[in-house]
Amino acid sequence: MRLHALFFLLLVEFLFWPAHALAEARLLDVPQLRLQAVAWLEQQAMTAFPGSVAQTSVGDVDARLRLPACTEMRFFLPANALLWGRGSLGVRCDAPSPWSFYLNYQNRLSGPALVATRPIAAREVPRGSDIEVRLIDYTQSPDLYPRAWLANAQVNRPLAAGQPIMISWLSLPSVIKAGAKVQLKVGTSTFVVSQEGVALNTAAPGERVRVKTQSGRIVQGTARQDGTVEVRP
Repeated sequence: MRLHALFFLLLVEFLFWPAHALAEARLLDVPQLRLQAVAWLEQQAMTAFPGSVAQTSVGDVDARLRLPACTEMRFFLPANALLWGRGSLGVRCDAPSPWSFYLNYQNRLSGPALVATRPIAAREVPRGSDIEVRLIDYTQSPDLYPRAWLANAQVNRPLAAGQPIMISWLSLPSVIKAGAKVQLKVGTSTFVVSQEGVALNTAAPGERVRVKTQSGRIVQGTARQDGTVEVRP
């Protein structure tokens, strides 16, 4: 009897629970959403830039935004969004009630890069201990920082001791020759599509390349150290 009485009391309490309290229970958990957004962005950044470490901060959500809880939620990046620096992250709910909005974020990335250990003059070819790999905070895309020295490369601007080196500051041997077949890599942080094309100009790592695809279309991309051409959508 006591169990039945307890069950009856709980049932009565639930039936007469204030409507606003029931509504609150079904609202989106915003703090949890922000944690999930941070984890998703950090994972995307570290996948796109292997060897890097991401520290992500997500902006506040307007307190007036009262959305229903979501059982099928996904994150997405708008076209041309960057995984380093500042940007906007899309959040979309498919069920039970569809909704979407954007969160502001900042991704701070760190990782290995070549650093000058002494002052280096323009047109000088660094040797041996003149450079070394250190962990730095990236101020631009991690793709723009070499992690290994390329033979016979020389700097095209003066460098201070302790200064990270960027690919654009180096005079590098060509990795792509005009008329040669190259692999185009077109994609975003979540997918990459490769196709073959013919380079229309010679380029060193970090330089722009015009490529004619098999369909006859001409696209522009950036030469990478492995001889591929990266095309941003």
